[in-house]
Amino acid sequence: MKYRLFVLLVLAFLLPLQSSAEQQKDTIKITYGLFLKKVVPNFKEGTFYSEFYWWAKFKNDSASTGWKNSDIINIEYVNACQSEIGSSAEEIQEEKVIGENEYYYTGYHQGDFYFNPDYSSYPFDIQILNITIENTLIPSNELVFIIDTSSFLNSGADRNFFGLSNDLLQAKTTNFNISKSLISTTTGLYNSNFGDPEFPNQSSYSRLNVGVFINRSFVPFITKLIIPLAIILFLVYFVFFIPADKIDIAAGLTVTSLLSAIAFQLSVNSDLPEIGYIIYVDKVFYSCYFLIAISMAESLYTFYLDKTGDERKMKLAQRIDKISRFLFPIIFVASIYLFA
Repeated sequence: MKYRLFVLLVLAFLLPLQSSAEQQKDTIKITYGLFLKKVVPNFKEGTFYSEFYWWAKFKNDSASTGWKNSDIINIEYVNACQSEIGSSAEEIQEEKVIGENEYYYTGYHQGDFYFNPDYSSYPFDIQILNITIENTLIPSNELVFIIDTSSFLNSGADRNFFGLSNDLLQAKTTNFNISKSLISTTTGLYNSNFGDPEFPNQSSYSRLNVGVFINRSFVPFITKLIIPLAIILFLVYFVFFIPADKIDIAAGLTVTSLLSAIAFQLSVNSDLPEIGYIIYVDKVFYSCYFLIAISMAESLYTFYLDKTGDERKMKLAQRIDKISRFLFPIIFVASIYLFA
């Protein structure tokens, strides 16, 4: 009796270990890689168009794993704008056997993807364009993605630009620059059984994510934003050189400049989606509005001092004009730097 009890205890201890070992042994490891040819962001819509080649290598014994090769390469683009389930099978360009129960597939995809833009530093913002890939059928305890790092290294690619074509990196006609790429693996968690009582309440699937980091070119920012603003403020700057009694001219310059700045801000923001937070370029415009308002107030005050006819007050008005000539450009340049 004691012997039988001992055997049962040993079996109870060994069976979970054996089950875990078999599960680990049968886990499908799919080595995956991408090679991006084109990336075209649409900042206003929060989407980007991309064209890329993909490839997958894996070992699979269907009798052992219970999954067919078609199930393994049944890939879903998680953040795709319009992508039908199972459409990856139509993308396959080549499939071949490269070893015993070892297979290789390659294909080509083109389509739009969503991304989550952050414009708080616009136009100095850095956006991340992600392409997230996930198997639609096999959970993470049975299939995991592995980055095909060796393929990138063998091709001599820079570690900061894995998966990016030279044509994409050397494109000179785009209004953005690619700073780096980052390929990583993660797990997608679904906290639902989708109404199926036979489905687990929580399920996880292995994911592979390719992130392309982009930033805007600096030259368009200078030519399209800073120079027009500088011209508008330059007109306001003339207020400090106009005699104090010419209040009508000073008022005309400040009001016209204010309306021009407002119209210019509306034009700049028209290139962006509707966002509920203040961005860098808004702060620059607010600084311009403040400078224009202060210039108008300064003109009214010096006009009042000059109108009194008191020599001391008239000299004070001239002194205020001279001081303002130095403070005005300093405040403008400081606002551009401090808000960045």
